[in-house]
Amino acid sequence: MRVLIVKVSSLGDIIHTLPAVTDALYELGLPEQVLPSSLRPLLPGRSFVGIAFTLEGAEIVPPVSWDEGKVRIASYLEVFSQLSADSVIVSKNTGSFVGHFGELTGNSAMRHGCVGVVLDGNLRDTFGLREIGLQVFYRDVNPRSGIGRWEMISSGQPVTIGDVTVRTGDLVFAEFDGVLVVPQEQILTVLAKAEEIVGIEELVRDDMRNGVSPLEGLARHGHI
Repeated sequence: MRVLIVKVSSLGDIIHTLPAVTDALYELGLPEQVLPSSLRPLLPGRSFVGIAFTLEGAEIVPPVSWDEGKVRIASYLEVFSQLSADSVIVSKNTGSFVGHFGELTGNSAMRHGCVGVVLDGNLRDTFGLREIGLQVFYRDVNPRSGIGRWEMISSGQPVTIGDVTVRTGDLVFAEFDGVLVVPQEQILTVLAKAEEIVGIEELVRDDMRNGVSPLEGLARHGHI
């Protein structure tokens, strides 16, 4: 998977890559798998791209004791050692009673190569996460601990966020405009097309800066 990340870096500044990748999907006739815009960035100026590592969690109903909760959350805490370079945690969670990700686990994630987190759930420890610089796209916030009230029910299995199903191994682009998922089997085709589009956009950009109209730019280059 590291080769794929190097390929992405060749497209140029990641800030300008996400629209090109969505355009590539569109022009190839493939679904543009954009996650709900309700997922907002903790660090608005920071972007990431990496390989999805999926997990899913659910509320424990009724809640259990702290001691039993520590036993039931153990499998989740062990997951962080399975992360690798350029991984992106994609976490699907039900309920809104607790925080589902925080700064302490964020430190572990970064230590094991995680470049960002997509959290369909509640964030906590936002101050600490900003301090360590880990970008998280999250649904909501909640300071409550999940121990005894939440547990992981699967890891490495497909998860659905909004109308998009994400699988471990998919490519995840995330920046202020949104979060996009490219299925693993389409990554190389889509990146090749995106690279072509980035090159065309450079020509269009030069034209726009030289006074060419957007309509003429489209006619010249077939893209705008």
